[in-house]
Amino acid sequence: MTQPVFTAKGLTKTYVSGEVKVHALNDVDLEIAEREVVVLLGPSGSGKTTLLNIMGGLDRPTSGRLFFRDLDLTDLEDPELTKYRRDHVGFVFQFYNLVPSLTALEKVTEVARDPMRPADALALVGLEERMHHFPASYPAAGSSAWR
Repeated sequence: MTQPVFTAKGLTKTYVSGEVKVHALNDVDLEIAEREVVVLLGPSGSGKTTLLNIMGGLDRPTSGRLFFRDLDLTDLEDPELTKYRRDHVGFVFQFYNLVPSLTALEKVTEVARDPMRPADALALVGLEERMHHFPASYPAAGSSAWR
């Protein structure tokens, strides 16, 4: 048996706003094996995004421990979390904001150790002709301009 890729032990996340406490995660235990496919299902507010943000190194638990292989993510300082995200995590955000004053080329960030040129990254996904366009000039999603 191989070591789990992720192990959560007693993972808890509580958000506090004034006198209101929201328990987004409550004592979560979880193991995810390499190559295992996991689906998170639950109603809005059940903690799915909170769990993914903690696993992705974007947020920290209130209590409990989270391991990525042998690496304890729980107490990592910001530079170590940045390295973890750079080397092991990919994000596709559920919601995103297009910055109206930046072109597609200006939005491509370099987070890898040896990044490709932003223009090459846009070309790789078929956006080389739109690299100098602003969000207002993007075609609507699903329009024939994307095909």
